[in-house]
Amino acid sequence: MKEEEDLNCHNICVNEEEKSVVVKVNPRIYKVHIIMRAAEELMEDNHIVVDGDPETSILVKFISKNSDVKRDELLQIAYKFNTSLVAMSGKA
Repeated sequence: MKEEEDLNCHNICVNEEEKSVVVKVNPRIYKVHIIMRAAEELMEDNHIVVDGDPETSILVKFISKNSDVKRDELLQIAYKFNTSLVAMSGKA
């Protein structure tokens, strides 16, 4: 995995071997309940792990249930999550 290949490697990190993508979220911008709701929308196709410090940084890891998932598809999961965060924060 080469982080410099990712568009925003400071926010999104893909691990194709592990079939996962990690999104780093700033909890000062997005409240924890918004982060959890946005992640929940992707639960059908992914296992989800949420970790981190609610004061500084939340890490949301999506592990695809599809064993044939490719790098571009993992990035799409992260983009969908980020889009949901923005949409839900506007409603809160």
